[in-house]
Amino acid sequence: MQLKYGKDTISLMPDTGVAWNVLPEQIPGDFSVSGPRLVKEAVADLVNQLDAFPIPSRPRLLLIVPDHTRRCRLEEILAGLLPALEKKYDADIRILVANGSHVLQPEALLREVVGEAVCARHAVLQHDALDDVQLADLGTTTFGTPVRLNRLVIESDFVITIGAILYHYFAGFGGGPKMLLPGVAGLESIRINHRRTLDPVSGLFHHDCQEGNIVTNPVFIDLAQVVHFVPHALSLQVVLSPQGEIVEAAAGPILPIHRRLTERVRQIYALPIDDRADVVIASAGGYPADVNLIQSHKSIHHACQALKPAGTLIVLAECAQGIGSSYFMRYFTGATSCEMGLQLLRDYQINGHTALALRRKTETARIILVSGLDADAVRQTGMHAAASFAEAWAMTAPHLPAGARGYILPDSSKFVPIQR
Repeated sequence: MQLKYGKDTISLMPDTGVAWNVLPEQIPGDFSVSGPRLVKEAVADLVNQLDAFPIPSRPRLLLIVPDHTRRCRLEEILAGLLPALEKKYDADIRILVANGSHVLQPEALLREVVGEAVCARHAVLQHDALDDVQLADLGTTTFGTPVRLNRLVIESDFVITIGAILYHYFAGFGGGPKMLLPGVAGLESIRINHRRTLDPVSGLFHHDCQEGNIVTNPVFIDLAQVVHFVPHALSLQVVLSPQGEIVEAAAGPILPIHRRLTERVRQIYALPIDDRADVVIASAGGYPADVNLIQSHKSIHHACQALKPAGTLIVLAECAQGIGSSYFMRYFTGATSCEMGLQLLRDYQINGHTALALRRKTETARIILVSGLDADAVRQTGMHAAASFAEAWAMTAPHLPAGARGYILPDSSKFVPIQR
């Protein structure tokens, strides 16, 4: 079989001595309704809802869209939304790319994500969390997180967020309010919110910060409050099939639409399993899911949930753009996850919780990473480096018990194994 690796594939010949299952075995859900029809209906609904707001003549409309790591078939959505807005309003439409704490995108990549035609017709801007000039103070959440957002949010007459919803390994689900925080928030707002992934006493990963939980999750509850600071906002949110087609689209207030569509995500992407396996082979799903180590960790996190304690995980993730964070590797000093957690309580920086989560996994499982990263850097994280799948399997086979069971996850960035 072929597993995605960056923009290419890797051929996989599973060892016949292992009882393998490929996850998912089948994908539930009716995907018969076409994406263009769903987008058209959602756009019409959105424009109708705008009538309830006091929008002036020639309004300033701000569309907040995801960056290249959060694909949502943006060109298809904009192709339906922009003409509808232009027909309804003689509007000044600006498009803001929600980079969050990610680095700014090269111009060529920006045009690829948004579309050449849109870039030629409208102002397309990138949010920079480090640029204080871009930011405005809106207040503070009840948790004490300062709400500093891109000032275009308050300078616009109306805001429309656009994005896809998927499981998120510590915020519960992506999309929805995350288009505002961290999407267009200042770095300090992001840092303080993301620090809530830590248990305030032990420093270990907070039990309630996990996929699918937005009810008791301190990170999500905090960031969701940001919506109340932007009352002049609506959203158009979608769910994609595993093949990347729009299978659900809805428009309206950010939080209710997000909560409604998360149920569709559960239906498609939760993978009930009866038992964990001795060995798991997981592809992050190729580019952009494996663009760097930070992004690839989500796939590692999901795959580990199908693995027995002390089992072996082989991850295929090219990481063509390296680690993805200037802070990340600083945490791997040889400390245990408990020591790292206490250090993070004293001095938390962006992506520190991801380093902690990875360190914890390497203490309980043997993780072999097939990537383009420097082998010494991989070993520093506690993982084992391999230059090919063949090398990774040679490192794995001698450690497997007789009658070993294994899972193969061709797209572990999206699917979440959940033990029944």
